[in-house]
Amino acid sequence: MLRPFPHPISKGDKMKMLIKSAFLFLLLIAPAPANDSPVAGVWTAELNEKPFIKLTVNDNGGKLSGNMVFYMLVQENGDWNVKGDDPVCLINPRLEGQTFVFEVVHAKKHGSVDPADQEIKTFRMQLTGKDQGVFKGAANGGDVVLTRKPG
Repeated sequence: MLRPFPHPISKGDKMKMLIKSAFLFLLLIAPAPANDSPVAGVWTAELNEKPFIKLTVNDNGGKLSGNMVFYMLVQENGDWNVKGDDPVCLINPRLEGQTFVFEVVHAKKHGSVDPADQEIKTFRMQLTGKDQGVFKGAANGGDVVLTRKPG
């Protein structure tokens, strides 16, 4: 059973409740502030018109984390095909000035899962723009340009 308020609501109280409700509604529908992290996001590069690198970086209040996929490209009958896409976790990801530095466990021999064939390898991505970076030594010792996808 509904009970009436113990005292009548004045016009001023109604206005205050309306303003508070409108303010709360605006807070709920307002977009969250964008992450201003220079490295957070999904960075990608292609080689031979195929995916080559996918670097996913998370920034949780300055604590960086993420993973990386080095796609294994194999040429078959003159065509390039993607054969591998296993993500590996970033180890000790950090910003050193305008360079994003991290390590990953990397197989010395492609496809090997033997622990004796694994090594920790350090990679660097020089940030060259808001959504662009140069990944040092990624393609046979050469540099590769990565682009961050808006999102």
